[in-house]
Amino acid sequence: MKIDQFPEDIRSLILPEPHGKMIYRCLGCKREFGIERLLYTCPECGSVLMLYDKNPEHIKEVGAEKWRRILDHRRMLNENALKGIFRYHEFIAPVIPLNRIIFLGEAHTPLVEANTRLKESVGMDFYFKNDGLNPSASFKDRGMACALSYINYMAKKENLGNILAICASTGDTSASAALYASYFDDFLKSAVLLPEGKVTPQQLSQPLGSGA
Repeated sequence: MKIDQFPEDIRSLILPEPHGKMIYRCLGCKREFGIERLLYTCPECGSVLMLYDKNPEHIKEVGAEKWRRILDHRRMLNENALKGIFRYHEFIAPVIPLNRIIFLGEAHTPLVEANTRLKESVGMDFYFKNDGLNPSASFKDRGMACALSYINYMAKKENLGNILAICASTGDTSASAALYASYFDDFLKSAVLLPEGKVTPQQLSQPLGSGA
């Protein structure tokens, strides 16, 4: 479906433009830091950092009903950057341009209906999301697509090269990190730290197979 075929009132919002200001906000001391620095914990108190959009007004202005229509119509686009988690671009990382987003098929996993016994047990219909069918066989691909898209954006913006992405994990996260990093091997290498004797050969083969 082409852009000029979408409803006129949402047409300008179908393809998102990078905007807003994202920061880290410390859950402990409440200090704020720019995301231009890759931080993992608060440099002041050591507490956990959360990403925060300092300009959320644009989301509120659109309204829930209109957002529902925008997101539904985005499914009709032939635009890889908006096929996965970044279909919700404005809610995840609105500062990243579409041409810096990596999409390997993450999030396109089936819904499996629960059996009758389980539905009767909880008193309602529900479904399982089979995220074992993500590219690295893990739900971790959802977060890794966002993390590596941001690194790709920052590297191109600042003309950075020879970056090393390090991940400590017992399996799923390291496999996902190595897989996504392998798509940026012109400027990015990956390394994984695994606990000795606590990783299966299958878990080890995934990051190694992706070049970590």
